[in-house]
Amino acid sequence: MNTTRRRTPMAAALVCALALFGVAPAHAADPELTAIDILLEADGTMLAAARGDNARLRENYPKGFALDAAHNPHITVLQRFVFTKDLDKVFVAVKQVGVALNPVGMELKTAGYYYIPVQGLGLAGITIAPTPELLKYQQAIVDAVAPYCAQEGTAAAFVQDADGTPVNEGVVPYVNGFVPQHIGKDYGPHVTIGLGKEDFVEQMKAAPYTPFTFKIAGVSVYHLGDFGTAARKLWSSAAADPLPSWNDGKAKQSIVDFVATVTTEASPDHVPPAERIAVFDNDGCLWSEQPGYFQAFFIFDRIRALAPQHPEWKDKEPFASVLRGDVKTALAGGEHALLEMAMATHAGTTTEEFEKVVTDWITTAKHPKTGRLYTEMVYQPMLELLDYLRANGFKTFIVSGGGIEFMRPWAERVYGIPPEQVVGSSIKTKLAMREGKPVLVRLPEINFVDDGAGKPVGIQMHIGRRPIAAFGNSDGDLQMLQWTAAGSGSRFCLYVHHTDAEREWAYDRESSIGRLDKGLDEARAKGWTVVDMKTDWKRIYPFNPER
Repeated sequence: MNTTRRRTPMAAALVCALALFGVAPAHAADPELTAIDILLEADGTMLAAARGDNARLRENYPKGFALDAAHNPHITVLQRFVFTKDLDKVFVAVKQVGVALNPVGMELKTAGYYYIPVQGLGLAGITIAPTPELLKYQQAIVDAVAPYCAQEGTAAAFVQDADGTPVNEGVVPYVNGFVPQHIGKDYGPHVTIGLGKEDFVEQMKAAPYTPFTFKIAGVSVYHLGDFGTAARKLWSSAAADPLPSWNDGKAKQSIVDFVATVTTEASPDHVPPAERIAVFDNDGCLWSEQPGYFQAFFIFDRIRALAPQHPEWKDKEPFASVLRGDVKTALAGGEHALLEMAMATHAGTTTEEFEKVVTDWITTAKHPKTGRLYTEMVYQPMLELLDYLRANGFKTFIVSGGGIEFMRPWAERVYGIPPEQVVGSSIKTKLAMREGKPVLVRLPEINFVDDGAGKPVGIQMHIGRRPIAAFGNSDGDLQMLQWTAAGSGSRFCLYVHHTDAEREWAYDRESSIGRLDKGLDEARAKGWTVVDMKTDWKRIYPFNPER
């Protein structure tokens, strides 16, 4: 790749970066001109890679933006100011180019990471090697849209923020000069992936990079918004698949059918948005749970860190086994042993202190088998399902046997589920005064176990509404699904069945972790949806290639 092509995506990134840190006088919306972005939608392979990178960046810099509906990963082909009255003609022109040079299915290859430094941060992206086919398509789009373009536009042609925040003027000259400055030999296709601290992003860029291929899934025209984002979809070549990592089949269709049933106002089973409650187990449902619960690994690390303060642990089980590295023996005592270790390592701190301990651990600790951060071991199809439900007016909750204070520090960043929508097991806390300030101190006593029959109780205590949809993976979730199914009106219950020994783990009736026995029988008897991970999911984790 020559330096001109390397510089082009960084120039585009610089526009966005400058927009993040500066503003200009507010403008009234311009009814005559519209700033547009004609872009290519990427397939699941690129989406998963971009979102996986974005998760890493947000762990490093939590204030960065998420790749979501407002920042959808895409490849810009052309940005121009067009006459609003001619928008329909622009859509027809783009469609006609697609008939002659259909980009859907076009295969592209990534080249590496880039970033632009901005005030100690790095706005990062993935560069894409331009191909003759892509360059030919871009030129055809430039020519087809040219009759409807204005010579110049202003910030008033962008989507105006509802709160009156002015659009940054830095994006205006970029769009005005897109042709000829960013086409042909100067075109630098890329996908923006997020913000991170500059030293972290530099490490990403410098690390060995493995290029991958992906395909174009569609073409869209967006109204540009502040920061140069694709803010509002105006036209698309096809409706985007809300669940791209799910194979077409009964499981996927049952989800789509249920959502349509409860969200269609004319449906006899329509459910008002306030009552659209969906609950999800965490371990084995939203992220992996093998070869052991991830919180157990956190507990083991805490035991090792605190061991110098507890010499008695060398001869006391299950602590002694942990210190010897004998995890199997440490867990032989089952839930009781795990709870004992949790109370011993989690108690005595304030809630703020414990949150910091968890945050520090979850941003650095890695899975013993894959070497990935635990927060990368989330299921891509379930992330899409969470987004899909929320886009249709659902409120999503975690209802897990895991520790509530263990999950809350990172659940919003990873799943988009805020702390107040996390229900889990807990130890007791008490109010105390430390240095003249009130704090909540964690005590070595069990408060509530949110597992099995405890899950409906936890739902009632924390949520106060019976869910209309419940998702789990083990017998520990059975009562939650039963409680959900017992309500009136349309209900949806789904089990994730671990059947993929190659890409994840295969286990059910005989497993000591995440056993699915009675639940599997009841799901089949009552017609609940059972996801066969091996056949129903195109990919397991965001970093997996699509299959």
